[in-house]
Amino acid sequence: MKVGSSFRGNLDSDSMVEGTHYRFLQEYGHSFESVEAHEVVTSGANVSGGTEPEHLVSAAVSAGFFRVLGVVPARGRAFTEEEDRPNGPCAVVLTDGLWRRRYGADPSTVGRSITLNDESCLVTGILPPSFRFDQNAEIFTSLRFPAVPESGHYYCMLARLNPGVTVEQARLEMPALFSRFKAAHGNLVDDGETGFQVKPYLDSIVGDARPSLWVLQGAVGLVLLMACANVANLLLLRGSGRTREMAVRAALGADRGRLARQLITESMLLACLGGGLGLLIAHWGISVLRSMAPDSLPRAADISFDLPVAGFALFLSGFTVLIFGLVPALQASRVDVTTSLKALSGRTSAEIGRARSRVLLVGTEVALSTILLTGAVLLMRSFVALRDVSPGFDPTSVLTFRISPLPRYSTTPALWDFEHQVLRQLSALPAVDTVASAICLPLQIGPDMPAAVLGQRQSTTLGPVYRTVSPDYFRALRIPIIRGRSFADTDTADATPVIIINNSFAQQVFMGRDPLGEHIQLGIGLGAEYADPPRVIVGVVGNVRETSLDQPAQITVFIPRAQVPSSLTAPINRLVGTSWVVRTKIPPAQLAGDVRRTILTIDPQQPISNVSTMEQMLSTGVRHQRFTLLLMIIFAALGILIAAVGIYGVVSYGVTQRTHEIGIRIALGERTGNVLRMIIENGLKIALIGIGIGTVASLMMVRLLSGLLFGVRPTDPVTFVAVAFLLLVVVLLACYFPARRATKVDPVVALRHE
Repeated sequence: MKVGSSFRGNLDSDSMVEGTHYRFLQEYGHSFESVEAHEVVTSGANVSGGTEPEHLVSAAVSAGFFRVLGVVPARGRAFTEEEDRPNGPCAVVLTDGLWRRRYGADPSTVGRSITLNDESCLVTGILPPSFRFDQNAEIFTSLRFPAVPESGHYYCMLARLNPGVTVEQARLEMPALFSRFKAAHGNLVDDGETGFQVKPYLDSIVGDARPSLWVLQGAVGLVLLMACANVANLLLLRGSGRTREMAVRAALGADRGRLARQLITESMLLACLGGGLGLLIAHWGISVLRSMAPDSLPRAADISFDLPVAGFALFLSGFTVLIFGLVPALQASRVDVTTSLKALSGRTSAEIGRARSRVLLVGTEVALSTILLTGAVLLMRSFVALRDVSPGFDPTSVLTFRISPLPRYSTTPALWDFEHQVLRQLSALPAVDTVASAICLPLQIGPDMPAAVLGQRQSTTLGPVYRTVSPDYFRALRIPIIRGRSFADTDTADATPVIIINNSFAQQVFMGRDPLGEHIQLGIGLGAEYADPPRVIVGVVGNVRETSLDQPAQITVFIPRAQVPSSLTAPINRLVGTSWVVRTKIPPAQLAGDVRRTILTIDPQQPISNVSTMEQMLSTGVRHQRFTLLLMIIFAALGILIAAVGIYGVVSYGVTQRTHEIGIRIALGERTGNVLRMIIENGLKIALIGIGIGTVASLMMVRLLSGLLFGVRPTDPVTFVAVAFLLLVVVLLACYFPARRATKVDPVVALRHE
């Protein structure tokens, strides 16, 4: 079974389970040929030795992980069962990119040991160049799953179905399997859990990008339909202009089939020329597309222009021209020789039928462009609203970076001693204003922590966002202190445990009461090893968008870095790491080199990663929305252009056909303004009908965009009015130029020509 048919088993939509679930499904999941796992490790790994130490995105995987994905290392081997056992030898598999970048594609790398997180690890294999993991991991380590599953270790599972087992059959097995698990391990089952689930691995890879991809695919389809309608329209116009030519050819003996073949051949030649030009533009645009693509877009780095893509594009170009050019070709080839040769200006019953077809096609183009433009304007207004959201802090002149502390800093005293040295030496740099560290920065995904306010009549366990910060954190980001005080250097492990809450916490939990002096206990229900003493509230700070700009500020608690329980330090280092903010007196990017050198001076084996400015982080937070918006604007602009060309073609051809009539009107004293209005009104009638139909269709379809919008309703009336106005302006411009040409008709020339 292919990788796309592999399935991820999980207890909930977050697809993370504990070790006991993994072992249980390995033993009792009869629908699966094999069940493998990888640990959710977000902080990565530090490789040292040889060149400068480097932080890498890593994943700890079970022995059969690559086998379940159908991946065979290009060099060496994957992991053995021995390397996956508790306390087994450390083994690593490298991606092809890392092998070439750091090790110079040296074949002897396989079988050699490298230092990873202060531990010697054997390189057992190199993965194929085409392999990409959904977390963009560069190095894979053996999982070495503990004999007794440890609390706080979470895994994602991958399973391959047994031959002949369908998805539905696997899903039918899950309720009984979960009931069996609940009976054996009821203490690991929360009240909200509904059971094991399976879903296609492809769904996991696509993730949150699926709605955007569907919207963009729909936009591409609409543009293609408009292009097809325009092709048919232009071919109808071209056929109308060649009516007499076709009549002459028919009079000379050409049958209808031969005339149709000639017209189709000419259309296919145009399709090849247009398709070739489109391929050249696409080849240039692919690199631009990749540079704009957000990190959340699956496999964006693999977007490429290759032979299958070029072949499909050429085939689609030729196929659409063939299908949509067939009817115009058949109409043009069906000529009445006598009538066509005698008719004035080609105004026959056939021409009347073709005129109606042209009007219908142009109206369809306007309707489709209305849908596209409505979607683009809604996304634009949503993006503007998102950019106007205050994050709750000042991002200017702030440099950020991340450290994944080495195992030697797995206790709070050791970690705080290291961080205190970094804070002191970075603060001494002339260009530095303020330095601070935190478990996570705003807009970064971080942990929650169960908490309870002590002394309340009705004790409720809360789940606030959990942040550990150094004393100058709020000053570095300029987060306002609303009440009380900030943390101080005296808030050490030996001092009174303190805590700061945000304004949302104060308003939602204390509801107008002064929270200062109240006590909060964290880690409720996590076990004795994570017990945290009651903490006194010493301050209230302003709300910060901790998770994303499009989410309201959540209730949040802050505790001093020096007072983190040591039992939490090791898992926090492993899962999250430490983020840093440096407020600078110079452009932040200019300080990156000094920061890196300072930290290597303190610990030569400790690399830093994710160096960027806070403004870049904010921009990255809306990069997905910006990418979707940009593509929608491009598609909408193409749609407007196609509709404008269609209207211009119809009106222009109508002017040509009515040259005799216009000449007579002008000869009889018709004012040029009336002629101008008459031509424009004909185009506006078509456009108004198309806009009306498109508006009704948009009202039904824009609800599909509701999940992508922020701060604007899908049925926003201002958007629909703006779209209609913009399209009317475009239509007026498209009608004006042929109408202007009509006013300059010389009656003598027009009548003599007829």
